[in-house]
Amino acid sequence: MDLMDFVSLISRWLHVIPAMALVGGTLFMRFSYATATKECDASDELRESIRKKWAKIVMISIALLLISGLYNSAVKSMGYELTPLYNGLLGIKILLSLAIFYLASVLSGRSDKAKTFRQRELHWLNILCILMIATVMIAGYMKMSSATFPKKNKSTPTALNATLTPSVDILNRIEMGTPKLEKFS
Repeated sequence: MDLMDFVSLISRWLHVIPAMALVGGTLFMRFSYATATKECDASDELRESIRKKWAKIVMISIALLLISGLYNSAVKSMGYELTPLYNGLLGIKILLSLAIFYLASVLSGRSDKAKTFRQRELHWLNILCILMIATVMIAGYMKMSSATFPKKNKSTPTALNATLTPSVDILNRIEMGTPKLEKFS
């Protein structure tokens, strides 16, 4: 395993683990915490303490997901021939992720807007869970489909290389003492 493979592996871990924390924590909040605290009329102090701790996890997870997601997307797009379907799903996944980050941030936040959102906490948690599950399903499909993508051929000349090749060839001939120039077609 070379250095780039190791960096890619670390980046993958830094993407999957925060996603697990965010999705798992949100599912817990929806199906256990929110209903249990309503049933037993939990104190505002307990709710606030949990919210503060959850907000830190949400913010760290979002930061790690953004950084690792950008890196992983760049590596994938530079190294592989991606299909239009894959690129479209990546765009959808990014948009869903931005909506997830917004809702998770607001629901765990301390602003007046966050307090207003938490008045309908179950409603917003339901939407958040649906968005997260859809994103995980899209990511799973993208991971499986990309396993068969061919690697980009690094030796394929780009437009810039094609235009520079005659000039470089002329310079090489001059340096080698053969100033004879041939026509290039």
